[in-house]
Amino acid sequence: MGRRHQSKLPKLNRDSNSRKSLFRVQLKSLIEYGKLTTTVTKAKIIKRLFDKLAAKATEGTLASRRNVAATLGSPKLANRLVDSIIPVMGGRKSGFTTIQKVSVQKGDATSIATLSLMAMPPVVEKKVVEKKVKAAPVEKTKKAK
Repeated sequence: MGRRHQSKLPKLNRDSNSRKSLFRVQLKSLIEYGKLTTTVTKAKIIKRLFDKLAAKATEGTLASRRNVAATLGSPKLANRLVDSIIPVMGGRKSGFTTIQKVSVQKGDATSIATLSLMAMPPVVEKKVVEKKVKAAPVEKTKKAK
C-alpha cells in the first residue's frame, strides 16, 4: 500500500492538539454564525474540513449526527448543522462554502479572507429566561428594654 502524497495539512506553527482545537473552534463559529473571517490558509483548511463534515451530515441518521457531534464537541451545533443548514443547501454534494479575499493584515501582510456558507441558514433567536429572585429574608431585631 502506497503513501498518499500531498495529504498533509499545514502545521500553522502549532502542535497537533492546538491545531485540532483551532479547527474545532473555527468550525463551530462557522456553523453558529454562517460566516468566518480568518487568514486565507486557515480558511482553505476549514473549507475542506467543513465539506467533509457536511457530507457526513447529509445522511441525517443518528450515527452521522453522533459522528458530527464528536468532531465538533457539541451536540447542539451538530443538530443545527443537520436540521437547519444542510436542508437549505438544496442537495449539494460539495461546495458548501465560499472564500472571498477581504484585505491584508497590517502587521505581517497576511491575506485575510471571509469564509461563508453558500446558503445562509435561518436565524435562531435566543430565548431570554427571566429568573425569579427570592426576596431577602427580613431579619428580626430584638428590642432593647
